[in-house]
Amino acid sequence: MGVPRSLGAVTANSTYAVPVFTGPEVDAVSFFIRSGVATINLGAGNLPAVGYNGPNNAIQGNWPSPNGQQVTLWGFTTAAAYFNGKNVTVIYNDPTAGSFSFYINHADVGSLGTPTADAGKTAPIPVQRYRAVRIECGQALSTDLVYVGDGSVSSSRYVACLSLAGQLSIEVAGENIPPERVFIKSSGATDVVQVSLIY
Repeated sequence: MGVPRSLGAVTANSTYAVPVFTGPEVDAVSFFIRSGVATINLGAGNLPAVGYNGPNNAIQGNWPSPNGQQVTLWGFTTAAAYFNGKNVTVIYNDPTAGSFSFYINHADVGSLGTPTADAGKTAPIPVQRYRAVRIECGQALSTDLVYVGDGSVSSSRYVACLSLAGQLSIEVAGENIPPERVFIKSSGATDVVQVSLIY
């Protein structure tokens, strides 16, 4: 077994799936989709300097350009069906507007002048990979259930169903496990699990 890293409590909810680990969260303000490119606006001054950057040939010196950085999306309402649980690759960002863009296969929605309001969550994908991700029921889970799976986890689609009366924990093990692709969702309004990562 490797060196454990305890993340502590991660809160699941019954509305949308939540990744068990990401980079720092930044809330979205609005979005629009035009000609196969989605742009999410985080608000002026809210775009982090690292984690939301597109490819840069001038710095990296490669042609064709390498991929941009990756971002995890979740918690959207209007755009739930096409953003939630997705990891996207940034192709462009606008630090002044506080927005980033990525390719998407979807019809046009809104526009630059009239974006669609949606307060989803975004976070850069961490570069670290782990040997295992362990998720355990919180002590206050009561009779609620926590479902573990991918970005589309639900009460009818999951890898594990955790409860205090049944399976208490699950460990996803292997090599180079990406924790941002493990999601949780609960049967209660909000439920807490304990997450540990093993290097």
